[in-house]
Amino acid sequence: MRLQISPVHHLLHNMKSTVLTCLLALTGMVLKAQSNAAPSEHLVFSFASDAVAKIHKVKIVQSAYTSYFAVHNYNGGYNGLQQTPDSSKGSSHTLIASLWDPNTSGGIYSSVFYAAPNTYTGRFGGEGDGWQSINPYNWTLNTWYNIAIRSWKSKGNMYVATFIQNLSTNQWFLTSILAEPSPAGYLGSGNDAFLENWDGSNAAWDGRFKRKAFFKDCWNLDAAGNWSKHTSRYFSANANDAGRNGIYDRAFNAGYDATEDAYFMEHGADVTPGAGFGTGRTLTLPVQTNQGTAPVLTTASVTGVSASYAPGKIIVNWTTDNTKSPQLAAKVEILSGSTVVQTYIDTVPQRRADTLTTSLAAGTYTARVTVEDIFNGMATPVTGTFSITSGTTWYKLKNVFSGKYLDVKNNSTANSATLVQNAASSNYSQQWSLSTGGVTTIVNRGSGKAIDLPGSAQDLGTHPIQYTLNGGGTNQQWHLVGAGSGAYLIQSNMSNHYILDDSASSTTNGTGIILYSYTGTGTANQQWTLETVSTLAAPLAIAASDMQAAPASQAGNMDIQVYPNPVTSTLHVQLGETKTAKYTQLVITDLSGHRMKVVNINNTGNIDVSRLQAGLYFITGNGVTKQFVKQ
Repeated sequence: MRLQISPVHHLLHNMKSTVLTCLLALTGMVLKAQSNAAPSEHLVFSFASDAVAKIHKVKIVQSAYTSYFAVHNYNGGYNGLQQTPDSSKGSSHTLIASLWDPNTSGGIYSSVFYAAPNTYTGRFGGEGDGWQSINPYNWTLNTWYNIAIRSWKSKGNMYVATFIQNLSTNQWFLTSILAEPSPAGYLGSGNDAFLENWDGSNAAWDGRFKRKAFFKDCWNLDAAGNWSKHTSRYFSANANDAGRNGIYDRAFNAGYDATEDAYFMEHGADVTPGAGFGTGRTLTLPVQTNQGTAPVLTTASVTGVSASYAPGKIIVNWTTDNTKSPQLAAKVEILSGSTVVQTYIDTVPQRRADTLTTSLAAGTYTARVTVEDIFNGMATPVTGTFSITSGTTWYKLKNVFSGKYLDVKNNSTANSATLVQNAASSNYSQQWSLSTGGVTTIVNRGSGKAIDLPGSAQDLGTHPIQYTLNGGGTNQQWHLVGAGSGAYLIQSNMSNHYILDDSASSTTNGTGIILYSYTGTGTANQQWTLETVSTLAAPLAIAASDMQAAPASQAGNMDIQVYPNPVTSTLHVQLGETKTAKYTQLVITDLSGHRMKVVNINNTGNIDVSRLQAGLYFITGNGVTKQFVKQ
């Protein structure tokens, strides 16, 4: 006998269901709102062999928030361009690079070796753990970008540098260098570009917005220096993501565009798969018609070299053409006549200066710099000469009116830092050499840079700066004109012949020095006296560069990584070694060999260097020495 349920019972049952639903809503137990993300998509390229470098071009033509246009997904890491609603890193249009830990649970981590100014670095998680860098690159739509990654191995680590080139200006930019304990290979043979709408739960940026990008000229450079292009390629839209994609699960498409000579991926909005997909989600792609047999590349170019000598050290600076292929490594040579008396080679793409710790006799020398670029091209060597007298004398320049000393603002070692006056200190930024040869070049001891009139400006009120020696340019030439009672006017050799002036006869620390006119012997605020600096202790005989290897008998398996470099306040130190002790003692010394700080760390640590004066320092532990610059 079948029981009959009355209409009243139905009504009561429905009322109970309604009440239960309301209660669930009130207690926050209802299911999360439907996600409608545009489908994740991949362009997968296969190559014949492992790569030490990869390049790939991208042009984004349509975008929205929560979009990731990944250009390289290689063994262990990935990089690309994002549009994010979070602009806390300086822009919503960012450049990101990430490297996974080889084994987080086992304590084997990736790390940051270098990050460009304004670049955020930090740990990430969720899909594996590792280190990432985010730069406010502020990329724009409808612009082609060339993203290159270059790897190399040194002392048990593999380093991965991420570069980007804006092809409308040809300007290159190095965003970061990430590192991991050396794997068996390098970057791997494959490459995966992908397009992702990482949040489909918000109507402000879900799949209703179309995203589209073009990709072309994907290349691998192997360890033997051979370029190869992909042997096969295909497109794939993620399967089994219907719950995440919602109504946009079939809003994907890809193909080859003959006009752009590029592959494209698009998703979201009213996008539908092309006929070649049928009911599937993958598509084999044709060969790029005009890719050629090798990439079209420039070669690195060194545009200038300067060098100066202080007792026990040679400071060599060089500049490169930023529209040419970026620097990977540099060889710095010091020559006496045609004889090379010292050579140093390092692989530090961001470096444009080396300090070689050595003593030289009086004479004229040549500094020669040869740069290797990230694609193995060799730049034409460029030279700069410098002279050493029987002994470099360092002076402090004291203003007669204020009693303050000529100084570099904030003890900076950077180009374009302005000159100020400050109370007497032992800082190298207040010490100057006067090299003469008819005219005088005034070189700062802390930076190795010369007093310079920026852009050869010589108007009243111009603020002199320090800048890399330019080989004798008039804007770095000065005369010391006697003003009586042991005082001098410091007169520019530019046509106006204006002089250095304590602005408004100030007695305040930090007052900027200006260029100004004078009559006769000038006024007290325009007069300077020279005080000879006492001889300091001889420099330590230690390695000239922070990539110099320590003897195996001393260092064992240890390495020291320090960053950021240059540093303002906090120096991060990471040891790469098989540790047998609970901690390692690190000693920081200045160029004179004076011990500035001693710390003990275990594997990683942060060192407060904010109280150090600006200049070059050495950090030593277990026989390994690295250098860093304090700004």
